[in-house]
Amino acid sequence: MTTVTDLKAIERRAFRSTYQDGLWDIYYGLIVICMSFFIYRPPSGYSSRNIFLMIAAFVVSYGLFALGKKHITIPRLGQVEFGEIRRRKKRTMAIILAVFVFIQGLLVVLTSLGWLTKVIEPYRQPLLIVSLLASLMVGSGMLVSTYYSDFQRGFYISILMALAVFCMIFLNTPLIPIVIGVVIILPGVVLLLRFLRKYPLHRDEVERE
Repeated sequence: MTTVTDLKAIERRAFRSTYQDGLWDIYYGLIVICMSFFIYRPPSGYSSRNIFLMIAAFVVSYGLFALGKKHITIPRLGQVEFGEIRRRKKRTMAIILAVFVFIQGLLVVLTSLGWLTKVIEPYRQPLLIVSLLASLMVGSGMLVSTYYSDFQRGFYISILMALAVFCMIFLNTPLIPIVIGVVIILPGVVLLLRFLRKYPLHRDEVERE
């Protein structure tokens, strides 16, 4: 029994070590900044350009994350295959997050229609309700992801993301969410620099790259 417990603890530490590169922090911070462009409603009126900018920003953000994992993390730590328990947790997380994403997507569509038709804008009380619901959905979805992925820094990131979403919708200002995104990104940058110093690539590894 002790051996099994020790193996689980070793696997958990090995799994958490994949987060020490800070790339997830940077990615989540960029997501917050991306959402601020989408949700902001300019004085001239909500435009489909918001959606295009958000999608483009998301593609760039994920591209940077994927490239970072491929060219920075994997060459230094390798690619580890984890056991069935870890894979089961990952499948469970994927199912739960799929439900959250569906509900969040539906909420985004309804909110966007409300802005485009100017149904929501004149009334502060419905806007407050939408703001609270959106922040609750984003925060709870992030908490679920954090719990199942053992990403401990995700707990405070969840709170910051929920706060950012509330400010985006209710206050209609991209400035506060952008500041929150930067606050999420900065620790990730520090971790990334520390990771690069801790795991330098040797010349032969660089040549293989």
